[in-house]
Amino acid sequence: METRRAPHRGPTPLDVPEARPWALFFIVLAILALAGVPIVTSREIAEEERAIGEVLEPAQRFAAELALVQTRQMLRFREYLLTGDVEARVRYQDLLSDEESIREDLLPLLERMDVDVRQQALPLFDASWEWHLGHRDALASDTARVAFLDQAEADRTRYERMLLNSRVFRELINARMEAARTAAEDARRQQLQLTIALLALALLATVAVAVVGRRLRGIITEANLRRRDAVRARWEIDAVLEATGDGVLGVDLDGRLLTINATGSRLLGYGEEEARGRSLHDLLHAGAPEDQRHEPEDCPILAVLREEGGAESVDDFVWHRRGRRVPVRWALRPLMDGRVVRGAVLTLTDMTAVREAEEALREAVRAREETLAVVSHDLRNPLGSIAASAELLQEVSLEPDKMRMQLGFIQRAADRGNRLIDDLLDVSRIDAGVLAVRPARCAVGPLVDEAVAAVASRAMERSLDLHARIPADLPDLWADRDRMLQVLGNLLGNALRHTPQGGRIDVEAARTDDGDGVRLAVRDTGPGIPEEDQAHLFDRFWRRDRAARSGAGLGLAIVKGIVEAHGGHVTVESVEGEGSCFAVITPTVDSSRPATRGGASPGSS
Repeated sequence: METRRAPHRGPTPLDVPEARPWALFFIVLAILALAGVPIVTSREIAEEERAIGEVLEPAQRFAAELALVQTRQMLRFREYLLTGDVEARVRYQDLLSDEESIREDLLPLLERMDVDVRQQALPLFDASWEWHLGHRDALASDTARVAFLDQAEADRTRYERMLLNSRVFRELINARMEAARTAAEDARRQQLQLTIALLALALLATVAVAVVGRRLRGIITEANLRRRDAVRARWEIDAVLEATGDGVLGVDLDGRLLTINATGSRLLGYGEEEARGRSLHDLLHAGAPEDQRHEPEDCPILAVLREEGGAESVDDFVWHRRGRRVPVRWALRPLMDGRVVRGAVLTLTDMTAVREAEEALREAVRAREETLAVVSHDLRNPLGSIAASAELLQEVSLEPDKMRMQLGFIQRAADRGNRLIDDLLDVSRIDAGVLAVRPARCAVGPLVDEAVAAVASRAMERSLDLHARIPADLPDLWADRDRMLQVLGNLLGNALRHTPQGGRIDVEAARTDDGDGVRLAVRDTGPGIPEEDQAHLFDRFWRRDRAARSGAGLGLAIVKGIVEAHGGHVTVESVEGEGSCFAVITPTVDSSRPATRGGASPGSS
């Protein structure tokens, strides 16, 4: 570099021997000050920026995420409250976990903030706890949910109080953020003022240093601003990707993963670090069985990626790394950098819930068709008997005895139809969870005697040996007597149908081993039940011998529903060729009285 010399213009104050030491002193002092002051002030600025970047900005972000989660909680809880949708309740409970996670991330930051912020966080957490506590009963059962509608205004008041505390908390954090930024700006201003003052002492020699310093400070400030903007933009993008319910995967043109959000990680079973850099085809199909895998060149997603275009699929599937097939709807869009394609963004929408809903709908349609078929068949017999007897009475003049016999046919057919209708209504109430039981003190001996007396004549007609063995010291049951008679009647009727002529039926009762209940058992010497059929005994409309068309297949399903509504349970023991034993365990008066199941009040029907 060529060096240019300045022309000599005669003596200057620095050439004067007396002035030169003082000038050199001030120049050195200015240079030292210029070197020292930025260090001190930059340290203050760095501390303020560190507080902003490490404490205030994360706290601000977590506070905003907390408010967003609480808003989504309100929406999901309102959806469940108004519709009773179980999935809305599950999503609300998932959001409770998200809130707890955000709170755990926020607490360490609050420890590094001043007392006012920490004190303001307490009302927010208390209001949130009080609001969620009020929902606990509404989530317990459908009846509690309906009853909670009357408390909607109080719940809204608690929610608004929580929102108010949340807003005050965020405003306080924002104020601390603004104060920290103001302090940083004040430090910069003070630094500039001191620098200008020192530049005046250093004269021309320090002008160049000041210019360079100012330029360097501008570069540092711009870099810090860009860094904060980049970090803020990254946080916003991450928040959006984490909040979406779809899996989002970024891939390069070679089909290798660049990034994946949390939903995509859960969908495929790979962590972000573990998945980065792997082939997209491996991620989507590594869990597939050997006979269902295909080569990368046959992958439709990679085919679209190679063409650098976009496409969608309404019905497809991917594989979780543990071998679980996941139905999805995917969309692939090019990732552009200006006009250059740098890769692609693949979104995966989990269609599991949709497919399950479709299958449930198909099952409901099949169940409805099966119910209609069974009911129409089982009602046709008594209606046919009634019609035939009525037609005979209209067309033929019968003797009194024969007329009474036909009227008896009509009466018995009508009773069969009424029993079938009552059974169907009971099954509907059990399925809806509204079967009414009215528990009260109930003695075991008289209950069993009445049930046995009701079927004694039928047992005699078939030469069956019917016995009841009831100990005298059994405690009283806490049960609905009419419903328990229905249970014993169904079990005895079932035993009568399947026990061959000359067989034996025993009704037994004993206290359970834990002493909290009584075990009522009906044991027969019938043909027994194959082990593979025992799992279906309590299913609606299920009959082991469908060709026989005996009964509607509702008796055992009603038994199970009534016993479970009392807080008990049903067991079955059977060996082919040796008979069967059906037992019900019900609570006693001495044990804790269970609440009525299904949300039915004692007076409901």
